Amino acid sequence: MPPEAAPAILQIYRDFLTPGREAEYKALEEEAARICAELAFPHFHLAIESLTQPKEVWWLNAFGSEAERQQVTEDYAKRPALVAALAGITARREGLVGTPIDTLASYRADLSAGAPWSVAGVRFLVVSVTKDDPGPGGSVFEAPDGTRFVFRPAGTREESDARAAAAGPDTRVFAVRPNWGMPAPEWIAADPEFWRDNPAARARRER
Repeated sequence: MPPEAAPAILQIYRDFLTPGREAEYKALEEEAARICAELAFPHFHLAIESLTQPKEVWWLNAFGSEAERQQVTEDYAKRPALVAALAGITARREGLVGTPIDTLASYRADLSAGAPWSVAGVRFLVVSVTKDDPGPGGSVFEAPDGTRFVFRPAGTREESDARAAAAGPDTRVFAVRPNWGMPAPEWIAADPEFWRDNPAARARRER
């Protein structure tokens, strides 16, 4: 698969999981993924989970422009059944997560280096969060308050652990969770076995 272009805007929605409630959260997000597939959520998005404590799940939405982001918001609002179903999911998440953080970060090509931004074929992401120098390599996205999110793709846990160790203490390893989220067709095509049980991937196979 060819590399994807880095998005101009990356929405990073961070869930902070309540200790001991991880299994309930997992089941609820699998239900949400089924809803997104069945009711045609209008934008592809990726779920990643930290492999160390404290547990976080990040939802990544990539946009080519602010106009595209606004269009997705409008398209979502035009699907009342989808809006209502996901509102129900949000209500049921109470107690499973703490207060989320929703960030819109802009791509910094001048600070980015190394492997280009790509989701297709990626199973792990090594992520640094810093307001300082972003360190060696990675795709850098900067929030309005100056916080920088540095993403480095990895195919295996061993590779991701090595990259995390080289990147420094502000870095964590996240695993892509294929049963959650709404994968793009090119993500599925790049690693069909990995995405096999995702509801959107199953729906594509059945067409």
